[in-house]
Amino acid sequence: MINIKNLNKKICLGEIKSVDIIKKCLNCIKENDIKIKAFLRLNEKDSFIKASQIDKSNMKNKQLSGIPIAIKDNIMIKDHNMTAASKYLEHYISPYDATVIKKLKMAGAIFIGETNMDEFAMGGSTETSAYQKTTNPWNIEYIPGGSSGGSAAAVGSGMVPLALGSDTGGSVRQPASFCGVVGYKPSYGLISRYGVCALASSFDQIGVFSKTVMNVALLTSIIAGKDYNDPVCEPKGWIDYTYNLNNPYILKNLKIGIPKQLLDYKIDNDIVKVFNDAIKKLKLEGAEVFEIDIPSCKYINALYKIIMCAEVSANIATFDGIRYGYRSLNCKNLNDEYAKSRAESLGYEVKKRILFGTYVLKSQNYYKYYHKAQKVRTLLIKQIKDVYKKCDFIFSPSTLQMPVKFGEILSDECDIFLIMANLAGLPGITIPYSFSNFGMPIGMHFMGPRFSDAKLFKIAYAFEKISNFNINIFPKYLSPVLHKKDKI
Repeated sequence: MINIKNLNKKICLGEIKSVDIIKKCLNCIKENDIKIKAFLRLNEKDSFIKASQIDKSNMKNKQLSGIPIAIKDNIMIKDHNMTAASKYLEHYISPYDATVIKKLKMAGAIFIGETNMDEFAMGGSTETSAYQKTTNPWNIEYIPGGSSGGSAAAVGSGMVPLALGSDTGGSVRQPASFCGVVGYKPSYGLISRYGVCALASSFDQIGVFSKTVMNVALLTSIIAGKDYNDPVCEPKGWIDYTYNLNNPYILKNLKIGIPKQLLDYKIDNDIVKVFNDAIKKLKLEGAEVFEIDIPSCKYINALYKIIMCAEVSANIATFDGIRYGYRSLNCKNLNDEYAKSRAESLGYEVKKRILFGTYVLKSQNYYKYYHKAQKVRTLLIKQIKDVYKKCDFIFSPSTLQMPVKFGEILSDECDIFLIMANLAGLPGITIPYSFSNFGMPIGMHFMGPRFSDAKLFKIAYAFEKISNFNINIFPKYLSPVLHKKDKI
């Protein structure tokens, strides 16, 4: 698989041309995306122009010179269409760059295209997109997960080496697990959200996909850091997350906690088997693995639904058919315009969450639901902090259920231990570990204390080495344009 650092070095030395990389990448997408449907749009013309400029200029010395990257379609790229996979924003053109896009441009990255997602990131299967359903590259009859399913599938199929997504309740790490790639959600406040279409502001974070921990760490080093446009971005100095990543002794004597609450949920047999194998390997590496107790885990789903939907109701209020976006032509008065513009352009899942969020924020319900949920959220955060006094990291399966076929329903508990990281603002990373009996990837998840991201990458890198997952294996039916060593 492509090592971004090595590829960038070859570009800087003139051994490989950026134009050739983009050509091979686009060929790969055109051959494979007919089946996968990961991309909503390709930026073919702009990509070749940028690649040509890089080949002729000093941009070769940048960290991501000529490297193609896919962008989830809720992240603004100036003068590009951004739809958030909704009919409401079908013709919306971004007036400015998101902060992460500015940083990627400075690093020389090339935005190869925008990826599909659940509408306004509301969903866990990429089925709620207004435009198309993305498939799982390992079996196109199955969902890729969501809401960042397009980005996960694009990387999992080998069409691009890097992709950005957003993670509100596991929306990067769950599809990463389903598609057999590394998916990372940073600590809340590590990466700016400025220029990202908001879902639930106290949960949202930009996340990263790649096939390797090294590539994810490199991309994080570029896009992380203070941004005065995002008030929750903490004033941290620049960190190279690839520094000393290969620490052979990092797992020795590491204290790893396994939530006892895992026993309270139904877990697919394949996942249980793989999880137990992963624990054995961690112990063989010298890690101390033991059970931990987080009693408030049982409230996670309720907390997430109440708080997230309340924030959705507030954030989506700006989509009124007046300021920008879809405007109904069948209106008699102002109220009619508000109602019909939303009714005609928003999907069922979005409407459902808006209505529930508005309900819990009603004056007679506010203290009964929303205020109480925030108090329990604070209790959960305190219990997790107490647990970290005993262990260094929390370990669990990424999901409790394997991906399902289109039209089937994932359980509400499927990604409950991913949601925990969003509720508490903690970093989490999914690493592909093995395959199920029917050939679908299974990922494992590490979650650390807030701003332990640098150490989390080291743990993930060491775990990646002892996993049973070969990152150089791709679904057999895909055309391996970017995979062959003699190509790039």
